[in-house]
Amino acid sequence: MEKDSLKSYSNFNGKNVVITGSGTGIGQAIAKKFAENGANIIIMGRRKEPLDSTSTLLSDIFKSYRYPGKIRSFPGIDVSDEHGINEMFKTIKEEFGRIDIVVNNAGISGPVKTFTNANFKEFKECVAIHLTGTFWTSIQSLQAMEPGAKII
Repeated sequence: MEKDSLKSYSNFNGKNVVITGSGTGIGQAIAKKFAENGANIIIMGRRKEPLDSTSTLLSDIFKSYRYPGKIRSFPGIDVSDEHGINEMFKTIKEEFGRIDIVVNNAGISGPVKTFTNANFKEFKECVAIHLTGTFWTSIQSLQAMEPGAKII
């Protein structure tokens, strides 16, 4: 069933939204909701296959709403990789001009352990993604944001 054009009732029509860790799960669900509300979607994550599936899903949403939104995928980007994040945001700024919303969703759900039983390597990986990655993604996104833009 075709939907009515989003242009008449969209809250995010034409907004550029970056969602980290958006190939599956919560990140994919967030991307779908923004797409259904007219946003251009920029997805990224470490694995190409899930991002390809999400891109197809978002494209289908745009077609069903007859919305000419843009989808840009950045596979192979890990939020803990400073160079990769820097290059991604440089490309986003060149292609989209600005970012309106960043959703810091990337995370790992490694083995659940009592804090005293976790090894240091697992702890560092968790901190690199959950804390350092969120920090660096937010810092880099600010360079392409205008007043009123949001970081979630």
